[in-house]
Amino acid sequence: MRKIVVLALSVIVIVSIVLLVIDKNQDKYEAKKFPLNSEQKNIILSAKEQGRELSKKEMDSFTIGQGKFLLDQYLKNNNLNYAVGSKQYIHFLADISENKNMRNKPEFNIIEPYSNIYLAELQKKDPLLFRFHLKKSILDQTIKEVRKENIK
Repeated sequence: MRKIVVLALSVIVIVSIVLLVIDKNQDKYEAKKFPLNSEQKNIILSAKEQGRELSKKEMDSFTIGQGKFLLDQYLKNNNLNYAVGSKQYIHFLADISENKNMRNKPEFNIIEPYSNIYLAELQKKDPLLFRFHLKKSILDQTIKEVRKENIK
């Protein structure tokens, strides 16, 4: 009987490790799927140089996934190793709209819609074992599409 329990626990540990590795690799792959094109990079650069936020029109072509991409870059550049779905990650997202220093940066005009949608979708879920990720269909939406959807 003891051998069965030890075997069962070993299998559970191995499966958990495999799932964590798969989940961690998904984060890295997902962020790379939404890079900015040269026009979008120029929009952000221009706004930075002029010390202004992005206009709604400028934001329209960016996707929610690109907001995640910019967030991932920001976290990496600032040595903030928050895993998607962790308490630190969720707390950071919740603080974005309150932090004036972040809100004044053009890239956070793109990150904030991702943050808002992530937090809203998270409230609808009950993630017990796995970290919560937005569906690809949501990440593919443009900020303009989300804005129009919210007006309805």
